[in-house]
Order: sequence, then C-alpha cells, then structure tokens
Amino acid sequence: MAFERKETRTGSGPISYFVGGSGEPLLYLHPAAGVGISKPIETLAQTRTVYLPVTPGFDGTAPHAAIKSMEALADVAGSFINVAIGKRCDVIGASFGGWEALWLAVKHADKIDHLVLEAPAGVPAGGKGGLPSDPAELRRKLFAYPDRAPPMTKPMEQVQGNRRMLDHYGAASLADGTLSGRVAEIKAPTLILMGTKDEIIPPETGRYLKSAITGSHLSYVYDAAHVIESDQPE
Repeated sequence: MAFERKETRTGSGPISYFVGGSGEPLLYLHPAAGVGISKPIETLAQTRTVYLPVTPGFDGTAPHAAIKSMEALADVAGSFINVAIGKRCDVIGASFGGWEALWLAVKHADKIDHLVLEAPAGVPAGGKGGLPSDPAELRRKLFAYPDRAPPMTKPMEQVQGNRRMLDHYGAASLADGTLSGRVAEIKAPTLILMGTKDEIIPPETGRYLKSAITGSHLSYVYDAAHVIESDQPE
C-alpha cells in the first residue's frame, strides 16, 4: 500500500503528513520514534483512508514556536482533523501518540468517533516503566522479538532529534499528572491495548484508564512488549 506525503497548515504552523488507502478516515498519531508504516497500518489502509501527521519537530520537521506541551499538541491534532480530514474520525494513538490522543479526546471530543490507545504514555504508573537511556536496554524493552522489528532506516541525527523532542514537549517522564485527572471526561468508545511484556508502559496504566474511562475496554496482546505492531502485527 503506497502512502503519499503531503503538506497542510494549521493555525500554529505547517504539518507534513502521509495518507494512504481508501474508505472512512482514520487518524494515526505516531510514537516517539516518529512515523513508520507498519503491517497493521498497511492492513488498515485496505479499508480505511489512514492519515499519519508528523508531530512538529519529529523526523526532521520544524517545531511550532507556540506548541510546547502535550496538551497543546492535541490542539494541533484537532486543527489537523479540520483542515486535512474535514470531519469526525476514528483515532489511534501509539505510546507518545496515545498521550496526544488522550488529550485530543479530552479537549476535542466532537472530532473523535472511536478511540484506540496502544500502550499509551502520559498516565502516571506509580513510578514504574519509563524509557531507559541505554540504547541496548531500550531496544530490549521496546521489542519482545527484536528480529521482527523493522530495520532502522532513519538517520541517527533524526533518531536523536526525535528523542530530544520528548523534552521539548515535557514528555520525557512519560507521565502527566494533569491529564490523569481529566481522562474520566473522555466520552468516545475507547479500546486500550497493552502488551503483556511491556516494561515501558506497565499494566497499571491500562487498568487505570479502564477504570477512569466509562465504557472503555482493555485488551492485552500476549507475547508483545511495547511495540505491539512489530511483535504481534496480526
């Protein structure tokens, strides 16, 4: 499935994005590694039009001067839905993108139909989890099956730049005390997906969100670590 790269503009600045497939729109908010076209995304694009915006500052793009928090990023995502999609849509947020999706669902409920949170960051988990600084340890915690992981094709400068953007958005700790007090406001039908071997976003996160979001569903993907789409794409 071919994805086309395009550009649009929100109120805070330009947005680069990828779009592919056909059918009802689906917004995918990427993790801290940046945009990647996984097997699940390719499969979704067989029946949906999938939009993958590049978060400002990631993958070599420029940050928006006024956007410096995860809450503010949600406003950018809401503006992107307006200008690029033009109507309510389903939303998938993975890890860092899950944090953004949570704020989007809190602040812009009118723009979301169904919500999928894939190992979402942003909710405190009693000091558990987190991103290790050692690259080898990080890879071990990201993937239960590193041999299934897609090859690294991004320049190292871009990889390091993506990691720095976590600090830019106040996201390095993976926890947002303000957000945790507001997730109960989410009204969208919500599916929470957690990998059973995830040490970066621990099970406490899934259980908390399940208890806080009325009518939400919590599902575990067995034999998967943090990057569920790589470990268990089916």
